[in-house]
Amino acid sequence: MILSQLLEIPYVKLQFQLEILEDAVLPQTKTSALRGGMGEMLLRQNCVRDRKCGQCPFRKSCIVWDTFYSRMEQKPGYVTGKESVGYLIECRDYSTFFTAGSRLDFYLTLFGDSIVFFQVYLQAFTYLGMAGVGKNHARFRIAEVKNMEGRRLVHDNVVDMECYQICSLREHAEKRKEYLRQRQGEYTMLFLSPLSMKFRGEYLNRFSGEAVVKGAMRRVEMLNYYIGNEIKLAECPEFPEIAKQKVRREEVQRYSGTQDARIRLPGIKGKILFKSMPEECLEYLLAGELTHIGKNTSFGFGQYIVKKEMAE
Repeated sequence: MILSQLLEIPYVKLQFQLEILEDAVLPQTKTSALRGGMGEMLLRQNCVRDRKCGQCPFRKSCIVWDTFYSRMEQKPGYVTGKESVGYLIECRDYSTFFTAGSRLDFYLTLFGDSIVFFQVYLQAFTYLGMAGVGKNHARFRIAEVKNMEGRRLVHDNVVDMECYQICSLREHAEKRKEYLRQRQGEYTMLFLSPLSMKFRGEYLNRFSGEAVVKGAMRRVEMLNYYIGNEIKLAECPEFPEIAKQKVRREEVQRYSGTQDARIRLPGIKGKILFKSMPEECLEYLLAGELTHIGKNTSFGFGQYIVKKEMAE
């Protein structure tokens, strides 16, 4: 397959705007709480047994397995666990104190077969608002849901599916590449959330051009498997060279309801200035803006943006 075909992966990205219904304290990083709450609501609404998924005779027909765990009939060899590749949640509001009536935004991106389950995700977040999110069970209502053009998909409990905008990774990469071509300077990569990634058997403590490109390639490969394309990506003949980088270790704490404990997720965060950027590598990295890269992406890790800036 040529690269444009490999990137023909459908996605929908939506902005959820929540109205907090009472004074509340929320964690600084909210992606894990939103994901965990969504999963709990999916189980409450749909599980017909005892939540022991591995032993359930109905797993092939289970909507929780399809939506929360992103069922994959075939997987690349490096995927050994439950990889939730069908969706991503992003929240860049790091406020912790909210008063009644204040707003909180987050983004939900659905890939491949997960796209058809929008109403299931919407219902899960609606019920989460009634039950409350986070350890302190902060209640909210969904004020509106918009597509990336700003058109209202959900407003006043009315759903307008004409605003459900399905795009592809290829379209995103082409649009972003054309935008960047009109800019001056060298390519940079700014990580908006920590990156947790193994490269050559060890977790990265510094950025590597080869590692980040291969991370983006793996997400493309996994999503192709998810939509039924069993492919193996060809190696890139060359990888981008890094001129300089700023890097720092960062740790995210999440509360695990199943363990009733706080768990620490480490990673690295910072900025890369590239000396060179092969065309094929650029397209994978632009696709990775949407898919994220590395481990713990379902907890918000591995989010970045590619830019062009003049060297200092």
